[in-house]
Amino acid sequence: MRDKLNDEKATLEKEILTKRESVTKELAERETAVAAQEKELAELRQRAAAFPKELDSAEEKAVKEVADRLKLEAKNREELLRKEFEGERNVFAARTEALEKMNKDLSAQSAKLSQQLEAAYQKVQEIAEKAIEGSSQAKSLADLQRLLADQGRKSPAEKG
Repeated sequence: MRDKLNDEKATLEKEILTKRESVTKELAERETAVAAQEKELAELRQRAAAFPKELDSAEEKAVKEVADRLKLEAKNREELLRKEFEGERNVFAARTEALEKMNKDLSAQSAKLSQQLEAAYQKVQEIAEKAIEGSSQAKSLADLQRLLADQGRKSPAEKG
């Protein structure tokens, strides 16, 4: 019986020891889990405390990036408009220069044509004067011939 009791006692002590080890192990695991959770909670509290600063920093960064991008876009747009304006101004300047040259050429051509017209009028007047002179001389010659013919007729009649 004593052996039986000793066996039971040994078995119970073994079970108690196993349970104690199991409980100790479980308790250590729970303590480790609690410590991990406490650490995570502390980190989360720290992040939560720092969140407004991070949010402000992120907001400032985003605002700066957007402002810089908008400034760059405005600068590029302004440069493009400036180049377009410069191109249009160059086109208008070239067109103005071409029109001024054309105007100068037309003025020179007009002056030359006016001189040619004046010279043509002068020649026409000279030709007209010569024609009138020629017609006067022809009339005078015709009158002289008539006079001579009349005298030639009168002369034999007067003679006779």
